[in-house]
Parts: sequence; structure tokens; C-alpha cells
Amino acid sequence: MADTTKNHVVKSGETLGRIAQDNEVTVEEIRALNPDVTDPNKIFAGQTILIPVKGEGQPEASTGTGSEEAVQPLAPGAVITGMDANLPLKKKHIDCLRLRGFRFAVRYYTRRDRTRTLTLDEAKALVTGGFQLGAVFEDGFPGDPNKQPAFFTHERGVGDAQAAHDRASNKIGQPANSTIYFGVDFDASQKHIDSGITHYFEGVREAFLAANSGTLKYHIGVYGSGLTCTQLLKKGLATFAWLSQSTDHQGSKQFKQQKLYNLVQGPRQKNVCELDEIDGDETNPDPVKFPSGLFTIPV
Repeated sequence: MADTTKNHVVKSGETLGRIAQDNEVTVEEIRALNPDVTDPNKIFAGQTILIPVKGEGQPEASTGTGSEEAVQPLAPGAVITGMDANLPLKKKHIDCLRLRGFRFAVRYYTRRDRTRTLTLDEAKALVTGGFQLGAVFEDGFPGDPNKQPAFFTHERGVGDAQAAHDRASNKIGQPANSTIYFGVDFDASQKHIDSGITHYFEGVREAFLAANSGTLKYHIGVYGSGLTCTQLLKKGLATFAWLSQSTDHQGSKQFKQQKLYNLVQGPRQKNVCELDEIDGDETNPDPVKFPSGLFTIPV
């Protein structure tokens, strides 16, 4: 029987040690599947965590697509490999991707339902398949507005954040203290950042605060170049950074070399698990200092 995972919703008074003991696993094995659990003494009632379920024997990991093959467990403290995709992931994709070593999937929030939009059914299928979830807001209508400087205004930031917050809270059930990333998908200059992009993220913060009685339910993340990530972190308008794979963009090589990201994208992979292309992603090797912002939901 192959190793798999199950969801556990933390009950009041439970500790990670007790959960591990009850499930005949170690705390380290649980933390390897849940990189955002950086302090085993700080779990809370209602939190959903992944628990390894051990079968008999340890067959070798495979790069094939058969759903009966086992996946090697993660070593404690290991960098977690994931991917992002702009198309829905079905069970056949999820099973295949997990066998290839992927453990999280970043999917899209949008203002209106689109092909790229994460649905609750897909989110549950991913978690059931042993994946953690990540969320990025990019509306993605024709013309790729997130690649145009004129797109980024305060008004747009407010509207996008309202839509993202509503989708996270009311459609997906994304837990508090996880992250929603907002995409800046072009090589922004310092001028672009100091004007429109700053105003946009000021609008995002304003809307997030208004949506939760003056406090932030979700961390605000930015997806973009090294320069974009650096400046928005410095301004305090984002607290999580997802570095895009475009290493020729301003500041990106240095940002990656210094490992200042929470997530890092790349490289692009084609024809994987019946998907035309996906972008690979990784978590930071220091999850205590740079947690990923990933999450799970009850299924």
C-alpha cells in the first residue's frame, strides 16, 4: 500500500505531539508536509494540517503516471517543490504531478469566474491529492493587463482586493493568516513602482483592512521581479514575495541569490502530466524566516 496523506482539523487543546502520537507518525514528518507550521507549539483550533498515512513497505518513487505508485516522503526542512498553472487541474493531473514530486499548486483568483479561476471543487481535489494550495490574484482578461503599467491604480487595487478577499473567504474557505499574492507580471521600473504599483497595493491593503474590521485576515503578497518585490516589502505594502522566473528583470538575480523570496518560480516545463506547460516553483530553504503562505482547506 502506497504512502498517502489525510487532512486533520486541529481541535481545541490538541498539540502537534499528541496529533503525531495518535497517528503513529513523528512531529518532523507532519512539519515536512506543512512548511507553514514553523513553531510546533503554535497550532490553533480549526487549522487544517496534512498528516502522513503510512502503508506497508516503501516502494521507490516513480516519474510515471500510474496512480498506484508510491511517493517518497519529504525530509524535514526540505525545500518544497510545487507548480502554478492557469488551467484547472483534474484528478489525473493531480495524481501524476504528485508522483513527479510536486507538493503544492498555486492557482488563480479573479473578479469573475474564468477558465483559470480556482474553484472549491478543484481546491478540495488538490488537498485530497496531498497538495497544499497557493493563491494569486490576476484577472487575466485579454491583453494581459498585469503586464501593462497603466493597469495599476489605487481604484483597481481596491476592486481586485475586494474580489480576492471575497473569493478566499466565501468561495474557497482559505484560512486566516495565509497569503494572497497579487501579480505584477512585467519588468517594472522604479518609476512604475513609485507611482501606479504603489497606489495599487495601497488600495489592496485598504480593501483588506475594510473587509475584516480594520485588521488583515490574509497576508498580502506580491508576485513579480526582484526590484518589485524588494520595493513593496520595503514600503510595507507586501509581507510575502513570490519571485517570477524572469531572471533578466531588474533586481531578480540578486533577489534570488540572496534567497529573499517566500516562493520562487521556474523553470517552465512543457508537456507534463498531459498539461501543455506549467511553471515550477519552490519554497524558501528557511521556512521559519520566509514562510510560504501556502494553506489547506477541510475536505
